[in-house]
This record gives sequence, C-alpha cells and structure tokens, in this order.
Amino acid sequence: MFQGMQAFVFDFDGTLAVLNIDFGLMRRRVNQIIERYGLDARRFDHLYILEMIDAAAAHLGPAQDGMGAGLYREAHASILALEQECARTSRLLPGVAEALQTLRRQGFKIGIVTRNSAAAVRTICATIDTLCDVFLPREAVRFVKPHPEHLGYALQRLQVPAHMAVMVGDGPIDITAGKALGLKTVAVLTGGNPREALVASQPDLILDSVADLIPRILRQGATT
Repeated sequence: MFQGMQAFVFDFDGTLAVLNIDFGLMRRRVNQIIERYGLDARRFDHLYILEMIDAAAAHLGPAQDGMGAGLYREAHASILALEQECARTSRLLPGVAEALQTLRRQGFKIGIVTRNSAAAVRTICATIDTLCDVFLPREAVRFVKPHPEHLGYALQRLQVPAHMAVMVGDGPIDITAGKALGLKTVAVLTGGNPREALVASQPDLILDSVADLIPRILRQGATT
C-alpha cells in the first residue's frame, strides 16, 4: 500500500508519544468553567473538548460583556496547564525518532498534526521540528482534526496530493480525518484505543506501533 506514496502525516499523542493526558479530568475542569459562566455543560457533552469550548463561547457570544471570550480564555488556559503538566512525564515511544529519521532518509516527507499545544509537544520532544518537515499543533490552524482543514493544510505545506500521502494515528478520529481527504490510513495500537474501535474506523492497515512501519516499507521497496 506504500507504493507511490510521498508523505506520511502523523498524529502525536498516542502515536508518536506516550499518551498520559487525563481527558476525563480535563473535561471536568472545562465543564466547571462552563457552569461558572451560567451554562449547562451537559448540552455540550457530545462534543470533543476543544469543540465544546468553542460551542459554549459562541453560545455566550461577544454581546454579553465579553463573557464568551472570557470563557474561551479561561478554558484554554485550564487545558494548556493540564497538557503541560502531563507532558513533563511523557516521552516519545520506543523507536519513533529512528522511524521518522528512516522515513526521511528514504525520501518521504513527514508531517505531524496534533490537537495538543505546541508548548506541550515541545516539552515532550524539544527537537520535534528536526523530525518532520511540517509541524501543526492546534495553534497553527483555525480548525483541528477531524476537521479537514488541519490535515489539508499539512498536505498543502508538504506540497503532496492526498492520494500520495498516508495518515498514521492511534484513534478513529485520525482515520476518519485521513479517509475524508482520500489518504491511505494506518492505525497503531500504542494509544490504548481498543482494536475493535480502530477496526470499525476501517483503516487500510493496523500495526502495533509506528516503528513497525519501517520493515513493511522496506520490504515492499516503497520509494518516492
């Protein structure tokens, strides 16, 4: 499946790095902030956390004495603090740096897209920019994955068409984002998501880890 591919785009947490963010705690803290602004947080429970903040802030709107902007700033400060706290005890997964370096030596372009903050990612891996051609944390785009803009902007920066790129991630959200734009998709099991959930998202391939990409690529003789 790697014949003719020119680029790999990777998720970060759970794919390239140990995933130790307590999303349950993050959601509870954001819910508390939303409730403090007079909203029922339950109405936003169906959304991912970042989208939940956007929706709550938009509901308040700029007309209510800047309350929407205040909620947005406070909620984002809360999640950034937790991300950075968790980042201090995270690390790249075994074989990841070597895998990315090998892919680049083989002529592939590398992108990294993440809903995480730049500060947290760089706490985990200060040399992240040396491991890829394009790094797009959430601050770099208007809309984060699974919105197509995030991955689409990465491909634009890489100057690679979607049908010549592979999206690699540990969650259904990554596979959904890749498939929506026509990329090949690879799911990895390092993020703790059940295999059944990944199978249901219908990736082209499921591997134990990013490191397992390399022997498959070399065995298939995939080159750009």
